[in-house]
Amino acid sequence: MSGGAQHDAILATEALPSETTRNPAVAVFEAVMEGAFRLSALALLAAAGVLTFGVVMGHLTGRGLLWQDEVTVFLISGAVFLSAASVQARRGHVAIDVLDHAFPYAKELRHGVVEAGILAFCLIFAWKSGMLLAEAVQEGQTSHSAWGPPLWIPYSVLTAGMALLALQMVLQVGRRSPWLLALVAAGVAAFLLATPPARPLISGLPHWVTGIAYSVVTLLVMFSGMPIAFALGVVALIFMLLFMPAASVDTIAQNFYEELANVIILAIPLFILKGATIGRSNAGKDLYSALHAWLHRIPGGLGVANTIACGLFAAMAGSSPATCSAIGSAGIPEMRARGYSPGFAAGIIAAGGTLGILLPPSVTMLLYAVAAEVSLGRLFLAGIGPGLLLITLFAGYSMVRYRHEYRRAELAAAAHGTHSALLADEHYSTGEKIRMVIWVAPFVTILAGVMVVLYAGWATPSETAGVGAVLALLVIGLMYGIWRPRLLMPILTGTLRESTMLLMIIGMSLLYAYVMSYLHISQSAADWIIGLSLSKWFLLAAILLFTMVLGFFLPPVSIILMTAPIILPPLKAAGFDLIWFGVVMTVVMEMGLIHPPVGLNIFVIKNIAPDIPLKDIIWGTIPFVLIMMAAVVLCSLFPGIATWLPSAVMN
Repeated sequence: MSGGAQHDAILATEALPSETTRNPAVAVFEAVMEGAFRLSALALLAAAGVLTFGVVMGHLTGRGLLWQDEVTVFLISGAVFLSAASVQARRGHVAIDVLDHAFPYAKELRHGVVEAGILAFCLIFAWKSGMLLAEAVQEGQTSHSAWGPPLWIPYSVLTAGMALLALQMVLQVGRRSPWLLALVAAGVAAFLLATPPARPLISGLPHWVTGIAYSVVTLLVMFSGMPIAFALGVVALIFMLLFMPAASVDTIAQNFYEELANVIILAIPLFILKGATIGRSNAGKDLYSALHAWLHRIPGGLGVANTIACGLFAAMAGSSPATCSAIGSAGIPEMRARGYSPGFAAGIIAAGGTLGILLPPSVTMLLYAVAAEVSLGRLFLAGIGPGLLLITLFAGYSMVRYRHEYRRAELAAAAHGTHSALLADEHYSTGEKIRMVIWVAPFVTILAGVMVVLYAGWATPSETAGVGAVLALLVIGLMYGIWRPRLLMPILTGTLRESTMLLMIIGMSLLYAYVMSYLHISQSAADWIIGLSLSKWFLLAAILLFTMVLGFFLPPVSIILMTAPIILPPLKAAGFDLIWFGVVMTVVMEMGLIHPPVGLNIFVIKNIAPDIPLKDIIWGTIPFVLIMMAAVVLCSLFPGIATWLPSAVMN
């Protein structure tokens, strides 16, 4: 993938890279790795079942299951740990390859250094995980929950997963250069066996100097092409070694696990499972067809139907790439067949897909709620108003642009006799329209049911995610026959790939933020911003511009977790509602999804419509970026667009 980012987790194939080897040991390792990956995929299904069972039993017996949350944490975190090696083998992690495009020379050397850095980090991390496991066994450590299971259970899975990941990197680096592998192994062994210094190697530097160094090193490592998850972990480890007591390095595995062992964060894979379940079926195509049948009489009705379909599907799936893929695979060919220009058709789907991180349930908003320590329910409700505003603005632009293209088609027909498909008329009977609506009604029912369960207080967000995933699986099994293992397994493995990529970023981002906080970088940066005494709206504009620039390179998950400790305190001090800001920030991050150089949705569209030039896709998205900017201004002038609904429902 060209253009500044590598993001294969969503679009990756099921198979491992086609490198073959006759080495029996390697073949055994790959078989073990694949077995762990498929077992992990089933663990996600089991976690959804546990949460659904807990909700049912809670309503039947009047009390929750004591072990429900902890078992869910064990299953999902274990699935992520055990699948990390397989995802790495598939090159399924997000990376920024700016240096490859800017400086193509010495590319192989740079990749060798990057892989050596990942290997060193993985070896150290696996060793520290093993030490954590040994300590838990020796001391008989147990969880602090009411159930109190022994901690050697999750720590053993963490150790096994990190060992597999380290072995995968050994294989990867060894294939590149046995000498490089030997050098890294020797260096890591020397580090682990050496007596750590009693005091930090560097101390006494002003916080602003440490903060600048932290930022510069982060940018250099990220732009080197190292996957974001590993880049954040490597930077955190480097600054631990240089600026923190040696004992802090021993806690990296424990910090990583404890940050991820949050049942709210671990609801993310279940939301993704629900989206992947719907996205892998023909639900998107059927939803689009039903809307088109009812809206085709409106000028630009096909574009409007695609926009609304993206909004509805985004609310069901909670995933921007899934929305683009599911609606775009049907919508783009249909729009082009009916005379829409390729760039216009691509822009509608790319922009509509961004609604996946704004309309609930949104993975991005879930993480923001955790980082900002605000109500997830309120945040989800706050996203509905701006989401409907964007759908309306996108649809309005589609109608205006359609009229422009229609007039051009009429002029061409009058001047040259060229009859565009845009001028053709269509007809649907009332019976056809009703049958289409009835067919897609179960999916809309899932959406409504999940929202009712969440806001009626019948289930927690994680339980809602589990119930939604199970309901989606049941519906597509009954409607489309996707219940056989050979059809179901790709849904589970696709979910696991994306979930592992995201949760590895989240875990390492939280470790990165922990180091930043320990070194007082985030606190000093926040105090410095507050000390500037900027006007309220200038502060907001500067932060949103900063977020938009970050969105050119980083996915929303990384932006939230890396910037929240710095930008939220000044915003709170300035009197901004953090629920409102979370929505506005999400809209700004949506721009990054359709703006180069990363623009994930752009590359999703390019994948499903490879014959559309990348330049046309980018130009087709620019008007929608401007519309999003206008939406941010409207939400700033009229904050009630975001805040009215949560206040009305939850007060």
